[in-house]
Amino acid sequence: MVQSINGQNSSFGGINRIGTTPNGRIIYQVVDENGQEAGKMTIAPQDADIFEKSYNDIMESAPKIQKYALEHSSPEDIEKRKKTSQIITLLTTLIGAGIPIYLTRKANSTFKQVFATLGGAIAGLAAGMGITFAALTPPGMTKFAKASKNLSKIEIQSYNEIS
Repeated sequence: MVQSINGQNSSFGGINRIGTTPNGRIIYQVVDENGQEAGKMTIAPQDADIFEKSYNDIMESAPKIQKYALEHSSPEDIEKRKKTSQIITLLTTLIGAGIPIYLTRKANSTFKQVFATLGGAIAGLAAGMGITFAALTPPGMTKFAKASKNLSKIEIQSYNEIS
């Protein structure tokens, strides 16, 4: 069980594990960036580890993504990344098409050359898209997206204490 969720307050707020409901659900207190309680929620016990790990991953990734966005949000930077993406994709597509052209240059069948070239171009395009994603995605974004996806699968209920 992940226990490091308690007391994590940052510029994004925090969540504290504060107890369990009578039916066994785990209660978490949501705290805003000023340290004030923003609400409470409950999670099923079997989902607590996934919730806590995902929360910790988001809290670890969010500052990196925020920093990247602040440093690379000028119109010049956006245009530079767009142009870099296009160049990478174009070059890998051309290389992907060029290799089959070279390898099938002595083939008897034009049909074979066309399909080999088409297949190579598609493979090059896919490789270019993958390289572009890896090179230009903000640090921590993949971890953030995976954690968000995991959180979307968990049943989270708001908790209202009855006095």
